[in-house]
Order: sequence, then C-alpha cells, then structure tokens
Amino acid sequence: MGGFGRVWGAVAVVAAGASFAVPAQPSDDLGQREYFSSCAICHGEDGRGNGRLFATGFLSRKPSDLTALAASNGDVFPFQRVYMMIDGRGMIAAHGTRDMPIWGTEYMAEGARGALVVVDPQAYARARILALIDYLGRIQAPR
Repeated sequence: MGGFGRVWGAVAVVAAGASFAVPAQPSDDLGQREYFSSCAICHGEDGRGNGRLFATGFLSRKPSDLTALAASNGDVFPFQRVYMMIDGRGMIAAHGTRDMPIWGTEYMAEGARGALVVVDPQAYARARILALIDYLGRIQAPR
C-alpha cells in the first residue's frame, strides 16, 4: 500500500478506536476547526508533527512541523507553496511521492456531493484551504 493509502488506512484504524483531537473549547475559527478535523491527527494538536498517527507508528516519516514554515523560509510564510501542498492537485509526480492526502480533491468531492448547498465545488475547496492556511499562518513560532 502506498503512502496515501497507508495514511487513509491508518486514519480508519485510529478513528475506530480513539477520538480525534478537538480544541478544548468549540471554536468559531474556521481555520482552526479545519486544522483539528483534517490535520491534527498527523501534525499534532500543536502543529509540530507529533500527531497520533506518527506517535502510534502508522507513519514512517515524521510529519512537517507546521509552526516552522515561516522560519524555514526566511521568516516569510510560504503561502503559495503551502496552498499547493494542501490542495495537492497540481503536484507533479516527478517531484516525488506524497504522503499526505490530496485535500483539494477531497474538498471538491465533498462540495459536489451536496452535503451543503454548494454552487461551486471549486470555490468550496478553495475556501476551506484558505481558512486552513490562515490558521497555519497564525500558529507560526517566532524564531
């Protein structure tokens, strides 16, 4: 099973036996809610790469420390690179394998399924990715 299938299989196993990370208080912060529902299981509640799937050995590589994105990019948050990584649909296979899910495809499918009244699934996916990026920008650790 490849990296992507392994992650989804691990998510199913963990979901069956444990609760997902959730913020201590319910939040109106869409980016934070998106992070905790989609990212914290791998990247950890604090974003430092210590999520449950890594801690339990389901991931062979430690997920990125999402609080150090700006620090590792000359103190500039790499918006475009982060967007492309989360969206994943524009990734070129020659650049290597991808361990994380292609969230752009997932969000588009969710928007198209009609769980909500969505006029444009592409806009729905973009809004979720932008909310998440906003949150990631706010959790950057000072250098």
